[in-house]
Amino acid sequence: MLPLLLLLAGLNAIALGQAVRFAFLTDLHVSPGIESEANLEEIVRDINQQAFDFVVITGDITNTGSNAELQSVHRILGKLQPAYHILPGNHETNWSESAGNTYLQLWKADRFSFSYKDYFFVGFNTGPYLKMGDGHVKQEDLVWLRQELTNKKPANAKLISLAHYPLGDGLDNWYEVTGILKEHQALLALCGHGHRLSVHNFDGITGIMGRSSLPKGTDGVGYNIVSLWGDSVLIEEKLVNQEKPRLFYRSALNTGSIATIKVNGKLPDYSINKTYPAHQPDYIFQDSSSIFSAPVIAGKNRIAIGNSTGKLTAINTRSKKELWSINLERTLYATPAYSNDRIVIGTTTGELSCFEASSGRKYWTTAIKAPIIGEAVIEQDRIFIGAGSGSFYCIDLNTGKVIWENRDFTGQLQARPAISNEVIVVGAWDTFLHCIDKATGTTRWKWNNGNSQKLYSPGNVVPAIYSDKVFIVAPDRYMTAIDIRTGQTVWRNNQYKVRESMGQSRDGQTIYAKLMNDSIIAVPALDSSFHIKWATNARFGYEHNPCPIRSYNGYVYAGTKNGELIVLHEAGGELAWKYKVGNAAINGIVQDRNKRIWVTTTEGKLIRF
Repeated sequence: MLPLLLLLAGLNAIALGQAVRFAFLTDLHVSPGIESEANLEEIVRDINQQAFDFVVITGDITNTGSNAELQSVHRILGKLQPAYHILPGNHETNWSESAGNTYLQLWKADRFSFSYKDYFFVGFNTGPYLKMGDGHVKQEDLVWLRQELTNKKPANAKLISLAHYPLGDGLDNWYEVTGILKEHQALLALCGHGHRLSVHNFDGITGIMGRSSLPKGTDGVGYNIVSLWGDSVLIEEKLVNQEKPRLFYRSALNTGSIATIKVNGKLPDYSINKTYPAHQPDYIFQDSSSIFSAPVIAGKNRIAIGNSTGKLTAINTRSKKELWSINLERTLYATPAYSNDRIVIGTTTGELSCFEASSGRKYWTTAIKAPIIGEAVIEQDRIFIGAGSGSFYCIDLNTGKVIWENRDFTGQLQARPAISNEVIVVGAWDTFLHCIDKATGTTRWKWNNGNSQKLYSPGNVVPAIYSDKVFIVAPDRYMTAIDIRTGQTVWRNNQYKVRESMGQSRDGQTIYAKLMNDSIIAVPALDSSFHIKWATNARFGYEHNPCPIRSYNGYVYAGTKNGELIVLHEAGGELAWKYKVGNAAINGIVQDRNKRIWVTTTEGKLIRF
């Protein structure tokens, strides 16, 4: 009888205008000219015929985060009669051709908060950010979330949270998020990502995952309706071809209502750090923002890092004190490059700048006019670097003058290029691996894996070159060897499920790759067919972090999406040691002149072993 009474009370509250009733959209996956675009048009027309207080949209509004897709969504949502509040999803933050700039230009912010009647709504970005990895709420967004709830939430308002990712496994710092929300007595957390209506236990907070607007697996194109009154919620599914919505869930919003549902998330386990007591960090720097790139050794006793609020910082590795910092304003995804007391770094606003490493003094800035998210390679006073949506450059290190530009690209260039005596090899998010003449900038060949889907591109892998072959791994889960002279495939193998993480021994003769489950393999570079030298089960679980593998002093170093630094003996692949530095992705691993290992993590840590 109680559920029926609750439903009747809710319907009565709605009828009397006491409830808050809003449309809840998620996972639109719009691309111009295909069914998903027409679906959204239908949904907007349907919403405009209903009585809603507002609309919320929790991400994956596009398929690949392209400018054309974002502009299409913005145009269609502009027809909504109710006000709407929108968040990005992983399809906007992972593959964005503008490095997130177009989203911010169209919607001004990737987070929001507002009060409505007796409720306070807060929405935040959950990433991941321009690379495969678990979702993550940035350090500065955690600070913002706490401040919004402390300073703006009315004392008696009931808190409702919105995000793209569920607040559990798959979001690496979910426990920090739910900890803040629970401090402020959050009643409900709405999310997307899973494409299906479902009820969850987010660390004691009732969680509702919304259905996608896509018709696949449902009875048709549709969206979700949320009604709130007092401490209760009513969730309905509305199909655009049906007059009345159908009930999905009704409940009082309290811990008891989800007590039988298992908490959707495991707390991180750091017990492995007791197993290898001889291998502990001797320095940890915690940035106030997140870090998405690797550190760079910038001369004797100096290391440099960039963060997610645009700050480039140089630190003295002996004193561990900050030497200088420069605010470049937008998120730094690019890893700094170093040569001859100069640091070179690109920004998402399309500027490539060169600074004196010892002082931070700027030498020059060159406007590229496209987002730069990849790392440069510097060779003999020439900088080789790719930029967003179309071009690869050779630039003079001393003057910033463009020596040549190759425009033979149609997708974002992200990973560090590989260089041989005559050519540069670089992948892009345009399905191709490109080989460019180093002297002239002309394309020698382009290689494709046979798949037209851009998300299978070798877009975020650092190629390895040895002798007459170039090696890559990619999201198609193949390791491939290609003839560097002709661009013809030498061999391809998917016996071992690779993705984007690989590296090369110091002598070049061995290629290393991290698999998507537990293992790291070593492959000889000289041979004309695929076989392995060794395979080690390092027990890191499911894995898709693109962090490059590094080889130093007889050891192989790999980093995982959940903060494990894995160290193997190079000769036979035996596990040497592990250390869990945090619960977010390791971005990069470097060794300084004193043979100390440095890593950065997405949660804003710089750590030395």
